[in-house]
Amino acid sequence: MNLMLFNKHHILWSFSNICRAWQRDNRANVVIETAFIFPILIVMLMGTMDIGRGLLVNKKVVSAANIAADLIGREESLTDDELNNYIEAAQLAMDPYALGSFGIDVAGIRFVNASADPEVQWRDTVNMPINASVEADADGLGSENEGVVAVTVTYSFTPQFSNIITGTIDMQETAFVRGRITSFVRRE
Repeated sequence: MNLMLFNKHHILWSFSNICRAWQRDNRANVVIETAFIFPILIVMLMGTMDIGRGLLVNKKVVSAANIAADLIGREESLTDDELNNYIEAAQLAMDPYALGSFGIDVAGIRFVNASADPEVQWRDTVNMPINASVEADADGLGSENEGVVAVTVTYSFTPQFSNIITGTIDMQETAFVRGRITSFVRRE
């Protein structure tokens, strides 16, 4: 009987020693903390990558609008072939990103009558609806019989990792430029 009591006490004594040793051992704490923190760090890393890609794509959208506007503003008049080349230049600015959601709206706006109301004289749009606010946005940018070219570029960016949270992000940039040779870039 005493032997049995000794064994019970011995088992309890061993178990309590194991528990005390486990409390003193910090290695288990490091593993548990790492198990909790590692997924959070991975999610933060993926989010940072998506934010970086999104900022880069937005910079390319701004560049594409500015490139097309600048090239068109250098012309006195614009042919279909020239316009197509300038639209292609804007598309090349988006490289290496896919062009499936790339859209561009190019409008020649002339300021008519004494109050210089903006009026669209010509327009070409590819893969997007027309930018209906471009006339209102151009208000006050010129005097009577002057003009500007408005280039609007749109792009739908889909993040690789955080798509579940953000979904597709639609980006849009409009660039205005005056003709360098004439006060209004005509369309042939």
